[in-house]
Amino acid sequence: MLTTTATIRPMNEPVRHEHPQGQERIWRHYQNVAPESFDAARPRLDFLVRQIARKTKSPRPRVLNIGIGSGHFERGCHQHGWTIHSLDPDAESCRRLAGEGIATHEGMIELMPVESGAFDFVVASEVLEHLSDAQRAAGLDEIARALAPGGWFLGTVPYNELLAAQQVVCPACGEVFHRWGHQAAFTVADVREQLSRNFHVEEARQTAYVAFRGRGLAGMIKSLVRVALARGGAMIAIPTIYFAARKVE
Repeated sequence: MLTTTATIRPMNEPVRHEHPQGQERIWRHYQNVAPESFDAARPRLDFLVRQIARKTKSPRPRVLNIGIGSGHFERGCHQHGWTIHSLDPDAESCRRLAGEGIATHEGMIELMPVESGAFDFVVASEVLEHLSDAQRAAGLDEIARALAPGGWFLGTVPYNELLAAQQVVCPACGEVFHRWGHQAAFTVADVREQLSRNFHVEEARQTAYVAFRGRGLAGMIKSLVRVALARGGAMIAIPTIYFAARKVE
C-alpha cells in the first residue's frame, strides 16, 4: 500500500479546507457511494492516457492526476507500468485507491502535498471549472511547481457551459447551487489566456469523447456526428475543451 502525506514546505495555513458550496461533500458522495456515476467519463480518461503515451519520452513517466473520481484513469496508467500518483481531498477515496497499490495524496489543488519538479505530466480533467478564480490561479501555480522542466499539463473543461441551466435547490435548506459544483465556464480563448501565465499552450480545442467499440455501424456514425458537431461548438453535442500545455522553462 502506497500513501503519502508529506508536505513540500512548512506552511502556517492548513492543507485541508472546505470548498464553497460543499463541494467536498458532493464528491465524497459520488466517489464513495456512486462511483458508477463516472462511467461516462471513461472515453475521455482513456483519451488522456493515450495522449501521455504519445507525448512521453520515458518508458515510465511520472504522472499526477488531480481528482480521483472512480480511479479509472489511475488504473489505466498503472496498467502501463507508469509511476502514477493521485491527489484528492477525500480521505476515503485515497485509502481505497492506495489499497490498489497507487500512491495517493490527500489535499487540495491550491496547496498540493507533493515535491517540486516531481512529475512529467499533471492531469486535471473536469477540475478547473469547480474552482473560484483565486483557487484556480493558485492551483495553476501549484501544477507548474509540481512539473519538471518541460513537463506537460493535460486536461479538459466543459465548453462554454451555461451554468444557470444546471442550478438546483436543496429541499432541506433552500440553497441554490450548481448540481456538479461548477463555478466557472470557459471558451477556448479563456483556457489559453488562463494557462498562458504558467505554461506554453500547445493545443486547446473543443471536442467530444465517445465510445466506438461495440456500437455497431449506426452507433459509430452517431459517435462520429457528435464529435464533428462538438468540434464545431454545437452545444447539442455537449462539447468539451481539451488542452495540452508545457511548463515554461
